[in-house]
Amino acid sequence: MQRWLAPAVVAAFALIAVVLLLAACGRNDPPNAGPASAATAPTPAASTPAAAAPADATPAPGTADSEPASTDYVLPGALAPDVGPEQLRRLFGSANVTIDDRLPGPEGEPFRGVVLFDGDPSRRAVLHYQDEQKLQGLAVVEVREPTTRWRLDNGVAIGQSLADLVRRNGKPIRFSGLGWDYGGTVTDWNGGKLGSGEGDAVMRHARLDFQPQAGRDDGVDAVPSGDSEYASDDPTYPRQGELLRVVEIGVSFPGEDDL
Repeated sequence: MQRWLAPAVVAAFALIAVVLLLAACGRNDPPNAGPASAATAPTPAASTPAAAAPADATPAPGTADSEPASTDYVLPGALAPDVGPEQLRRLFGSANVTIDDRLPGPEGEPFRGVVLFDGDPSRRAVLHYQDEQKLQGLAVVEVREPTTRWRLDNGVAIGQSLADLVRRNGKPIRFSGLGWDYGGTVTDWNGGKLGSGEGDAVMRHARLDFQPQAGRDDGVDAVPSGDSEYASDDPTYPRQGELLRVVEIGVSFPGEDDL
């Protein structure tokens, strides 16, 4: 990451991106081609100049008073490293793009970023930039609201169980233990269907957390914890597939120095 991003945020992104990149390089199986985000990317509607529009005209898509041009809520979709606040306003409407100087970051350190649909938990997303001051170089998009409409273009969505992820992936996955800042982060798709395809520089993230089931007395000791990697097929935790669920999704983009 470039020098502008707050140190704690840089550490967070670097940890996830480096672990995923090293895991991908060490796979024995060739990676499956991931879904092409271009196929699902919403196309911004061309805006009509205000002077040319009749007084009673319906507002153009993407303006503050209309439904946003991007309505499928798929990541990465139209989002890319060169998408800044102005492009976001055209895509989602000016009223739905908020610049916030005090967003909560890893280890409690605030950062400057952009929030989409800040007043709507079902559409809220937080965007981190490499240059926080200029808001240039989109680095990470994260979504963690339980009622969100957002999903990854590989089909991963908040609320899915670990067992469901494994079924969709077609192979076991690895993740970090719970109980710390980056706990539950999927670190390796093991060359499965949910990983990035060859030549796809966008990384797709999912984070798991313990979700006890009603009527059962499962404790947190029924799932892995601690700063280590664990496998979804670890026999030590036979019920982790049901007890761990996706609580956060996101994508990260390569920095200028990584291209």
